[in-house]
Amino acid sequence: MSLSTLSLSKYELALSAWKSQYQQGLGQLRLLQAQRTEKDTALNQVRKNIETWRKVQVLLTKVSDYARRQLIQRIEETVTAALQTVLADDSLRFEVEIREVGGKPSAEWRVVSRYAETEVSNNPEDARGGGIVDIVSLALRLALLERSRPRPEGPVILDEVGKHVSACYRENLAFFLKTYAERTKRQIILVTHAEELAACGDVTYRVTQTDGISEVTPV
Repeated sequence: MSLSTLSLSKYELALSAWKSQYQQGLGQLRLLQAQRTEKDTALNQVRKNIETWRKVQVLLTKVSDYARRQLIQRIEETVTAALQTVLADDSLRFEVEIREVGGKPSAEWRVVSRYAETEVSNNPEDARGGGIVDIVSLALRLALLERSRPRPEGPVILDEVGKHVSACYRENLAFFLKTYAERTKRQIILVTHAEELAACGDVTYRVTQTDGISEVTPV
């Protein structure tokens, strides 16, 4: 074997090693990009939850004591109904605790669970699984919408609602949304990847994408 052949083989082995390293690095980059996208989505959801809770806080601080008590009762009833319906657990309830902070009323949210004779009260973010934060946030938005005066008209647009609700509870979530729409006479426009939620719509469209081109077809 000539010297030039040996040199060529050496370069080919080095090139193969570099290609392998490149592919490994590319795979790691794609994984990190996917993780970043997932974290960005979760962060955006947290920001939406914070904004919803802030709006309810503002609403509660701007009304009289009597009106506040009435409003709190309605909010507690709405969120409790959502939790009990979606999680199929009648022992759950939602409570709003009003405290004085700096001379002004401030609201704290509590999810109360009953275990035998014991009750456990937690912040929704610390409560047990099943997407409780998602359920509370959704119900608070709907309660805020219905209790605002003047009452806003038009449809409710929901994007990936209940994303963190366990799959076993999604049919219950669909039932809750369906019941809400019927009782309030509101149209719900829902964007979701969850088949259980899509199936509850009176009209459903599936969006698929091929080579960057989106295609919408009725289901």
